[in-house]
Amino acid sequence: MHRITGLIGRDELVKQVVREIRKGKHVVLTGTIGIGKSVVLEAALKVIEPRPSEWRQFNPLEEEVGELEAVPSTLPVPPRHSDLVLIYLSEHQAKGQFVQMARRLLEAGVLKPSRIDLAKELDELRPAEIEWPKIRRQVNRMSIRDLSGAIISAIYSYEARVLIAVDDMTRLTPTQQAFWLAIFDHAQVVCCASERKRGLRKLWWKMMVVDVPRLAPEDSKAIVKAYIAQKGVMIESPDLYVSHVVKQAGGNPQAIHDMVEESSKERVVDKRQIREMRHQAGVRYVDFTPVMIVSGAMVVATRYIAIGLGDRSLYIMAGIGAALFLSVRFFMSKGAGKANA
Repeated sequence: MHRITGLIGRDELVKQVVREIRKGKHVVLTGTIGIGKSVVLEAALKVIEPRPSEWRQFNPLEEEVGELEAVPSTLPVPPRHSDLVLIYLSEHQAKGQFVQMARRLLEAGVLKPSRIDLAKELDELRPAEIEWPKIRRQVNRMSIRDLSGAIISAIYSYEARVLIAVDDMTRLTPTQQAFWLAIFDHAQVVCCASERKRGLRKLWWKMMVVDVPRLAPEDSKAIVKAYIAQKGVMIESPDLYVSHVVKQAGGNPQAIHDMVEESSKERVVDKRQIREMRHQAGVRYVDFTPVMIVSGAMVVATRYIAIGLGDRSLYIMAGIGAALFLSVRFFMSKGAGKANA
């Protein structure tokens, strides 16, 4: 969506993140799901690293295309800045992140192939001459422990600046925390996290927290108008449409995208369809399953107790409780079905 609407309402935030990165601080962008943390991070990185050739790693699809259309090694290799190696991790799973790090460090010449059990002959090649498709399977077979050891050693011995940007650290575990704490001593880390787990306090204490707030109503309106103009959405009542989307989205860019994208499939969006528009971006649901199980068990137990004691009043109360329990369960199940539809 940001490729259509730009960074409406986020310019100052991007500047703030850029300032903190240039100060050498470790930064974590926080906020609810869909609020635009990744977009802000990517925009800040493009300011820090102006080479478009490095932006390819922001898009995994372009990465795969690049593998299929490998550039012949006889072509001249563009010089790299000696003061920065940018590593962007789009993977959310730990193993995928370590493989991405290893690949980027190989491409930058920071990590020697032999350090990750590849053929020593590859050490003699220029980084651009090493064909990733041929070695990817072997790197994937390595354990996280072996990969992390090689990565830490390579970064420690590298004299220039290494900036590691992680699209999502929400799923980080306490076991993986030790790796990142070791990395913090010799590389700069910038990441996004929907929530900061308590078990990772040592990690968060070392990072500058930048909260990504909800969009202001006027910025949300500007985004909706820009998006529907680019998409060519035909709307029966444009003002009602814009105000409804802004209200429903509550300043969440992903919610705006989902609603406008869905309505763009209609030939003409009428008033009825506008009123029925909803979104689920960033919505969290409370799991009442344990409560319902305990409540049902209590109702059943009460009825048996009433039978055993011969207490007719208690038996009647248990029956009323059972009826209420079944009614509540029915309506909750119906509501959950609508939410998942």
